[in-house]
Amino acid sequence: MPLLKDSGMQQPPPPIFPVFRSRIMCAVLTRTYVGNGEYSVGDLATAAGTDSGTMAREVARLEQAGVLASRNVGRTKLVRANDRAPFHGPLRDLITITLGPVQVLAEELADLAGVEEAAVFGSWAARMLGETGPAPIDIDLLVIGRPDRDDLHEAAARAGSRLGREVNTVVIAPLRWEADEDGFIRELRARPQVAVPIHGGDVG
Repeated sequence: MPLLKDSGMQQPPPPIFPVFRSRIMCAVLTRTYVGNGEYSVGDLATAAGTDSGTMAREVARLEQAGVLASRNVGRTKLVRANDRAPFHGPLRDLITITLGPVQVLAEELADLAGVEEAAVFGSWAARMLGETGPAPIDIDLLVIGRPDRDDLHEAAARAGSRLGREVNTVVIAPLRWEADEDGFIRELRARPQVAVPIHGGDVG
C-alpha cells in the first residue's frame, strides 16, 4: 500500500503559481511591488494598457492568491502588494530583478537613437545589488550617448508610469565619460551601477 494517497496529484496547483502568466499580470506586479503604493483598478489598467474590466479580473486572481491586498475608499478599490504574505520579500525581489527598473528601462530605451550605454545607479542600484533597506523613492538612470533630450524625457516618463517611481536621468557624452580627470565622472563611476542592456553594451 502506498504511504501517500495519490489523490493529491489531481488537485489544482496553488493559486500563486501562475503569477507571471500574462503581460497584464506582469504589469500589475511591477506597478504594485516596485511602485510600492496603492493604486485604483483604473490606474493599473492605464499602466498595463488594458481596460478596467480585464484588470479587475486579474486583480481578483492575485488577491485570491494572496499576492495583492485591497481596501475600498468610497466606491474606489485601492490595490497594493500584500506585505503580510510570507512570500512578500522573496516575490518582491524576484519581481524587481525580472520585471523591475532594468527590464522596463531596457524596453523603453530600445528604440531611442543616440543611447550607447545605460545603467541604473545610486541607491536603487545598491538595493538591487543586495544592500538592505527600503526601496528608494526615485530611480536614477545614467545614459551615455547623445539622445534627443525630449525623446529621452518621454521614455523616462513612460518607464516611471509603469514602475510607479520617478526616473531621473543623467546624460553624459561618450568622450566625457572616458575622462578620468573629471571629478563628477569619477563620482558616478564609484557609485553602485546595474547595467541596462542597450545594444549589448555595458557601463563600466
